[in-house]
Amino acid sequence: MKIAAMMKDDGCIARTVAEATKILIVTEEARVPTAKEIVEIGGQEITSTVLGLAKRDIDVFIAGEMSTLLQSALRMLGVSLYPGCEGDAIETIAAYLTDEPIGDPSKIVIPEEDENDPMACIHDCSRCMAACATRTEQEPAQ
Repeated sequence: MKIAAMMKDDGCIARTVAEATKILIVTEEARVPTAKEIVEIGGQEITSTVLGLAKRDIDVFIAGEMSTLLQSALRMLGVSLYPGCEGDAIETIAAYLTDEPIGDPSKIVIPEEDENDPMACIHDCSRCMAACATRTEQEPAQ
């Protein structure tokens, strides 16, 4: 499993993506850290940050404040979110690995479901997978 923490130059968790200069990525096996990587992100937009996390197969994301956009994008990638964290990034990851409570669960934004949303399956593909699988391909227009 890979755990990422958004941090500043001083090693503390960044309050916002705009303040973040690095992402600390810790790989763990059986709750024991096996590798550590620091990725420089200074000045990147949220899109670039999410793309970088997706390429690294992040499982857990630890941060200070997280926008709804960032939460939605990471949730679509299957990443577990821990917003509302503060303090030293390494200590926070260590706390996560020892099952200590971290972050503030009230900061997780759960979007309301709209059953009439034609794009709902983009937000949660498991909802329409069966319907999509039974559709027949249309003949190309001539």
